[in-house]
Amino acid sequence: MANAVSLNSAGPTRFRIAMILTLLLPLIALAQTAPDEKTPPESNSAEVDNILSRLEQAGKDINSIQCRVTFKTEDRLNITETTRYGVIKFKRSKPHPMFFVSFDKTIADDIVLRDKVWYLFRDRWLIEANSKSENRIDREILKPGETADFFDMDKAPFPMPFGQKKEQILKNFHVKLMPPQVGDPEGVDHLLCRPRPESILSRDYGRLDYYVSRTLNLPLRIIVEDASGTNVKVANFEGLTKKNINQNMPDSTFTMPKETDRYHKTQEPLPPQAAAG
Repeated sequence: MANAVSLNSAGPTRFRIAMILTLLLPLIALAQTAPDEKTPPESNSAEVDNILSRLEQAGKDINSIQCRVTFKTEDRLNITETTRYGVIKFKRSKPHPMFFVSFDKTIADDIVLRDKVWYLFRDRWLIEANSKSENRIDREILKPGETADFFDMDKAPFPMPFGQKKEQILKNFHVKLMPPQVGDPEGVDHLLCRPRPESILSRDYGRLDYYVSRTLNLPLRIIVEDASGTNVKVANFEGLTKKNINQNMPDSTFTMPKETDRYHKTQEPLPPQAAAG
């Protein structure tokens, strides 16, 4: 019988993987231990509760998703900005879901680069490759025979892009519905999430902004600002419509490009104590 992985078993490796995938997958930053509370906190807003409930339900209904993504990183301290353009794919499967992120264009401080970067999670491994350096890193996330509930914030080695429980979000964040502003994506509700002081997230994050589509009940934009306010990351999930959801995607879609086979390959297995269970 397969063993189930717990939140604490992944340790620092889990947090590092979450950082790699932050904003590439919506709501990934929510995958931290929720404060221990007997009574879940409330948002004090029926509108916020409704949006979070719809967000949770949307995840339960999704089997696959594919869309364009724009990922911008702004370093306010060094005054630099980098934007990557690519595609994100997700498929629910057994024993674990699969996802693939491919970037084919980068603009760094107004310089256009055509280097490619890929991230793939399949089976037990998270794989990262870069065409410029011709390096590939395979990181083991689960040990052989181990299973994980990727839709449970308290047990997943890293969270999935949707389906997070409203109760767990409210345990980690104060959530406020913001008024519409010029430049917002069309047809969204803007949720401002500030980590609760007792949440571990308060060490690293100052705020998270989620722009949730009223028709899809999924984020069309996410903004993450670190605790110091010097680093900001923005992900826009462009052209996301019902046509991008629950389409038949073969498993062969979730493979690294052939060219990465010749790259310098590094494997990072789980540490012996984790592999031993």
